[in-house]
Amino acid sequence: MEITREPGGPKSRKSLASGEFIDPRDLGPNSPIRDLARAYLQELRDKGRSELTLPRYERFLSEFLDFVERDGAPPRIRDVDIRTLRAFSSHLARRRLLAGRDAGKRPISAASRNLHLIALRGLLKFGVLLDLPVPAPEKVELAKAPEPSPDARHLDGKKLERLLETIDTATDDGLRARALLELLVASGCRISEVIGLERAKLELDRHAPTPPDGNRIVDEVTVFGKGSRYRRVFLTRRAREWLQMYLRARTDKDPALFVTRRKKPGGSYRMGVKMAQTIVAGAARRAGLAENVSPHWLRHAAITTWAKEMNVPAAQRLAGHRNVATTSRYLGSTDAELKELYKKRIG
Repeated sequence: MEITREPGGPKSRKSLASGEFIDPRDLGPNSPIRDLARAYLQELRDKGRSELTLPRYERFLSEFLDFVERDGAPPRIRDVDIRTLRAFSSHLARRRLLAGRDAGKRPISAASRNLHLIALRGLLKFGVLLDLPVPAPEKVELAKAPEPSPDARHLDGKKLERLLETIDTATDDGLRARALLELLVASGCRISEVIGLERAKLELDRHAPTPPDGNRIVDEVTVFGKGSRYRRVFLTRRAREWLQMYLRARTDKDPALFVTRRKKPGGSYRMGVKMAQTIVAGAARRAGLAENVSPHWLRHAAITTWAKEMNVPAAQRLAGHRNVATTSRYLGSTDAELKELYKKRIG
C-alpha cells in the first residue's frame, strides 16, 4: 500500500494547544478568553490527560470560542457571563450534524451536546481555581440524555458477517478496511484505541519464531484507553490473518498501524477517527443495513459475544469497564435471551 499526498485538503486552523506557553499568572479579567482556553489545555496535558482526549476537548472548546467571537472583537474573560452560557447551550441544541449519513438533517444528540458542555465546565472550573471572574461551572446545565436502548446498536451475527463480506479486499483500501473491521470485532476496542496503535506493537520481531499458525502478528496487544488506563486485548486468528495481509501490502515506513493518503501537519499519515467512521459506515451501506452503523457498534457486538460465550464479568474485564453495570448496558441480546429462557422454564 503506497502513501501519497492528497492535494487540496481542508486547511487546518491554528491549534489551541499549539503556540507559546501561557503562564496562568499572566491571566487577568481583561485577558482574551482564548488564552484561558489555551492555558486550560496546557493544564490537562501537564496532568497527563490522554493525547487522544486532548484533541476532543480542543475541538469542543474551539466551537465555544468560535461562537463567542463571531460578533467581532475577541471577548475577554470577564465578558463571559450566564447569558453567554445559555446562548451557547441554545446554539448546541439547534446545531445540525456536520458529518455522517444524517449530516445537516438533524440536530446533534443530547449526549453529544453534553460532551461540549462538560468541556466548557472544565474550562470554567479552571478559571475559578485561578480566581478569575467567570461563572461557576455548575451554571452550565447539561441536557437530559435518555438512557440508550440495549438494542440500539446491536448487530446480530448474520448482519455482522454481511458487513465484513461486502468489503472488496482486491484493493489496498479494501484490505485496510477489512483489517480495521476485523480488529475492531476481535478486540472490542474503541476506535480511538485502535487508531492510536503502532504497527510495531502487532508485528513480531523478525528474529522471533513464527507461531504454529503461520501468522507473524501477535495474539494480544496493550491499548491505551479511556480514563488513561492500559489494558490487554486479544486477537482472533482471523483478525491476525487480515492484519498480516494488510501490513504486507504496505510499502511505507509510517509507524501507525492504520494510515491514509493524507499527510498530517506532524508528518504522519495516521488514520483519524472520522476516516475510520467513514469506512465502517460505507461497509454498512454496501451491506444494505438500514442502521447508521459506527465503529462503536462493533464494540457492542464484541462485548455481547463475550458475555454470551463466557460471562459478564469476563466481558467487563475485556471491555475495560470499571463496573459491571456499564457492561450490562451493551448487551443487546440479553433481554431476548432472558425471555426465551423464561418461556422455556416458566411457561
